[in-house]
Amino acid sequence: MTIGLPPRRELPADIKERMRPDFTEVPSRNHIPLAVAAGVALLIAGGVAITQSVTDNSPEPGRGRVTVPSEQDVNRCRAAMKDETWKSTEMVTFGLYRVLISENGSFCELSGSTAGVVAPGAQPVQLEAGSIAYRSTRFIAGVPPLGALTARAREVSSAASRGATEAVVTPDFFVIHTPSSLNITEMVFDDRTVPVPSGASLPPAVISDSFESGNSDPWTPANIIARCADNAYAQGRSTDELRGWEPLLWTGVDRHEGVLLAHRDRREWATCTFTTRPDALQPHPGLPAAENKPLIVGGSFGSNGFLLAGRTSQAARTVELTTASASPVTADVTDGFFVATLPQVDGLTDPRTIQVTARDAGNQVVYRGPLG
Repeated sequence: MTIGLPPRRELPADIKERMRPDFTEVPSRNHIPLAVAAGVALLIAGGVAITQSVTDNSPEPGRGRVTVPSEQDVNRCRAAMKDETWKSTEMVTFGLYRVLISENGSFCELSGSTAGVVAPGAQPVQLEAGSIAYRSTRFIAGVPPLGALTARAREVSSAASRGATEAVVTPDFFVIHTPSSLNITEMVFDDRTVPVPSGASLPPAVISDSFESGNSDPWTPANIIARCADNAYAQGRSTDELRGWEPLLWTGVDRHEGVLLAHRDRREWATCTFTTRPDALQPHPGLPAAENKPLIVGGSFGSNGFLLAGRTSQAARTVELTTASASPVTADVTDGFFVATLPQVDGLTDPRTIQVTARDAGNQVVYRGPLG
């Protein structure tokens, strides 16, 4: 006997939402909740409930940006969370930042020099649809409504409306990259606007030092570069400009005030000064070939003197820097570069008044004169 089934009808949106598991539930990886089980549809015909197998061809564009985190990244998150059992097999990348997602729906944010995890005791904020489980100055993350493919975070006030649209959305989580100044008042999933409850405290992130180098000392040269690169990224430098730098020369690290010269394959150069904390990394594209006459590559005045990175002849092995009223300072030359801290003296308002004597490996003078 053949039973004629009525046409399949799409479930109303409000019923779909009620079928979605509560955001506090953590379904087993081996059990798919009914609300999201592809291939199961409930049909009602003549008062008889019948299940029908179907194929779900709905796209998941967010999955294209999901990768597997490295063991090092997972270990950094474990240390930040103080939880050696924390696990993650999914990660999304935004520029110099990475966000790891755990199997239980928690989030961990990594840069080259920091790790961010949700504050202890903070609870997700339930929205009319979906939830928010993590908020830092750069990211907002949580669980999207059922079937959502896109997400936006917006700040709407009487004066302006601003939004952040760079996001990765999957059926299990969303991660949105936001400007640091964005005060989120509503979320937009696809074409559905979902207000953030008035007075709700989004689960705040705790940011702490965490370095890709694996060394916990923030004043090692590699970690100084990582912090300088993060600072430059915050100021708008591109990702390509800031990846792959290695330390070449540095001075003043023991005093936490100095200058560092970095390189990429000894063909590109960048500097970063640090006075109590690292400044932004400054790449120097198009740096001219080294000549005998030294030139300033980068520098800054600090409390201990003038922090200087310079370039001179490739033949030079040392430079002696002399000011009008201070003892000479000698610095080694590597690949035609040198770094030094000149004592702060009255009248040193123009670094070009510094006199330089450059000598080669045989101690012969290859240049004597002013700094260019």
